[in-house]
Amino acid sequence: MSRRRTLIVAGTVTALVAGFGAFQLLPGAAPTAHAEGLVPYDSCADLLQYYRGELRETATPYGFGQGGGYATGGAVDAAGGPVKAAAGADLTGAAPMPAAAGAAAAGSAAAGPAAVGNGETGTNVQEHGVDEPDVAKLRGGRIVVVTQGRLQVVTAEAKPQLVGSLRIPGLADRSNGSELLLVGDRAVVVVPGWRDGGPGNGGAQRTFPSGSPVTRLVLLDLSTDQPRLLEEATYDGQYVSARLVGGTVRLVTTTRPQLPVVYPQRAGGERTALAANRRTAARVELADVLPHVVRTAADGTTLDDGSAVSCDRISHAAAPAGVSTLLVTTLRPGSGLGPTDSDAVTTDGDLVYASADRLYVATSRWGTVGPVEPVDFAAGPSRTEVTTQIHAFDTSSTTTTRYLGTGTVPGYVMGRWALSSYDGVLRVATTRQPPWDGSESGTAASIVQLAERGGVLVETGRIDGLGRGERIQAVRYFGNLAAVVTFRQMDPLFLVDLGGRPRLLGELKVPGFSTYLHPLGGGLLLGLGQDATERGRSTGMQLSVYDVSDLAHPVQVDRLHLGPGSTVAMQESRAFTYDPARRLALFPFQLWGATGQSVGAVGVHVSATGRLAEVGRLPVYVRTPTNRVLLDAAHLYAVGDRGVAAGDPVTMLRTGEVEFAR
Repeated sequence: MSRRRTLIVAGTVTALVAGFGAFQLLPGAAPTAHAEGLVPYDSCADLLQYYRGELRETATPYGFGQGGGYATGGAVDAAGGPVKAAAGADLTGAAPMPAAAGAAAAGSAAAGPAAVGNGETGTNVQEHGVDEPDVAKLRGGRIVVVTQGRLQVVTAEAKPQLVGSLRIPGLADRSNGSELLLVGDRAVVVVPGWRDGGPGNGGAQRTFPSGSPVTRLVLLDLSTDQPRLLEEATYDGQYVSARLVGGTVRLVTTTRPQLPVVYPQRAGGERTALAANRRTAARVELADVLPHVVRTAADGTTLDDGSAVSCDRISHAAAPAGVSTLLVTTLRPGSGLGPTDSDAVTTDGDLVYASADRLYVATSRWGTVGPVEPVDFAAGPSRTEVTTQIHAFDTSSTTTTRYLGTGTVPGYVMGRWALSSYDGVLRVATTRQPPWDGSESGTAASIVQLAERGGVLVETGRIDGLGRGERIQAVRYFGNLAAVVTFRQMDPLFLVDLGGRPRLLGELKVPGFSTYLHPLGGGLLLGLGQDATERGRSTGMQLSVYDVSDLAHPVQVDRLHLGPGSTVAMQESRAFTYDPARRLALFPFQLWGATGQSVGAVGVHVSATGRLAEVGRLPVYVRTPTNRVLLDAAHLYAVGDRGVAAGDPVTMLRTGEVEFAR
């Protein structure tokens, strides 16, 4: 059976999905998305009652299923006596989130996707004017990188020099999820981590359990080459993401209560442990469940120590959504880390997508783990099926964030590129069928359109049954056009018109698969992925160019085989760079089994007709893989954990290299 990769381009309604599989339209399928509005709690007492009730409902003899907890010496055996907590016990009950993958951008509907370059700080962003945090940024002749436990500042020139470095307390030698945003002459470094335990900073009365997730913000002055610490703020909760529009940062975190858990270790102790955990649930206070923040000045002076959000800024959905708290914090780093607004929802969040005036937070609700019912596209989602809940926020103000509505769609999303907002409509590409079903039977993709109406996200259009037996691997939107790619052994490219009644316009089958698509302009799309045999065995990395200007007759213009190797850009779109003026694509590249000298970056030229030609490979002698490639008017820069190598983008010859401070 041949594998296929499917690319679907849609007109009037936009959606691009890359994945593995065959394509089938079911235009008569009944809508399955539904809307639900959020409402504020009547009072702080009402909010507390909600948390207590949900914790009691989710209490088990081993913890709190939808919240979390930490083991204490109060665990009990069958007779109700204390026992020692089991090492490494998982008490959260959290289901895994599928790995993110994908791609997306803005463009023109009439002439096909317009060429897209990087954002103003060098990052390949999803939406123009919306900067995304990253491990490396380029602006004003300087490269700023978070690595080696420090913020590193390097000159952007042929022979880069390290001109500034500041150790950030608590930051590991490798970034481990840390990333930064540049706001004027300041840097905001986000440091996800875990609390060591003990009382809060600044003399707070609340005791924080060891191992609970925290998100630290570090504000640094970059007005000179040497970074200078200005402020720090530590929030309870797991870091989801952040976005920067103008001078306003929105930070998204999720907090789950970390309560003392009593659990049995001997047979027959479940009833006693359950009763103890329910008593704990009945005694919790708001301070135990709401996110906390501690903000300090550079000299250690406490500027704030208390709840990160007030009771009257917390809302809930019509149906119970667990005891997590999703917090959106609005900041103006030019004036410090004091929030200008804080908004919360009693739910959790997995990923963030943002346009210039909207912020969307999505989370997947997992169905029954185990045998999964086949998807019936003519019916609503079954109780065993994953659904994705999406919260929309208005971010048009520079100082406030306002909740707009919530909607739920069937299936799960593979990453932020699965979402796109255009002309007031949110498009969501999902894969239906839980990812733990290894057979892939019944799996297929859907694209749902949601509009804001009366405080809810209402479905306005949908297409189901894309790529039966396959999963979404990447998504790209451009204006009111979209494309979908799926893969098994061959790489079919499907072109679909989603204007009015969906209809298939064209199809193309090619070998290999792409996990990232990038608009080149002139109706051309660049695919970054792996070459493969007719049976789907990978033979190395490849680039492909597709001409989709004629929706009825898509054509693969060219493909370039790069040999046995891989690039982080296949899974992380921020590692990809495209310069429309030079028609030059750049990305990190690592040879499989290579020893000694490492390839730092590959440069590929794309002609106006879509022909591909490798310009060269930039060698890097610092012993670390390249994870980002940045480009300015004169040079390219391969950035790794230990240093930066500079090169000539015309010849790909190395011109200099510098190691970071350690």
